[in-house]
Amino acid sequence: MATTKTVILDALKELLKDEFKDFKWRLSNSAVSIPRGKLENADVHDVVDLMVQHYDKSDAGKIAVRILRNIKQNELADQLKGKLLEVPEDVPAGAGSSSSGTPVPAKTAGPTVTITSNGGTVNAPVVHGCNVAGSMTFN
Repeated sequence: MATTKTVILDALKELLKDEFKDFKWRLSNSAVSIPRGKLENADVHDVVDLMVQHYDKSDAGKIAVRILRNIKQNELADQLKGKLLEVPEDVPAGAGSSSSGTPVPAKTAGPTVTITSNGGTVNAPVVHGCNVAGSMTFN
């Protein structure tokens, strides 16, 4: 079964040496970039691992597609985008809940969160692009 990492890997393996170098350069010079030092000697496998670590899986795929378009690899970007749509989402067991108490599938792997409401509105914070060690409280 294909995973986000394997479909990104397969797409990046199609790039020539200079195209891959350009891909890494753009990855290190984007709005939410991966440090150049980590990418400097990274091979294709390392780059995919860094992308999934630095961004969540869904964003890693979207960023890969965008950078492929930026380096004029539109056909490869279209193929990757199509393959990403076929990848099943990673949903941890028991993750997600709605205000009615009915489980809702999570979009990405992460902590298990249960949110309940007794007829009111639930406003939940969104945390993205960071690693948290220990507890986190929102008031």
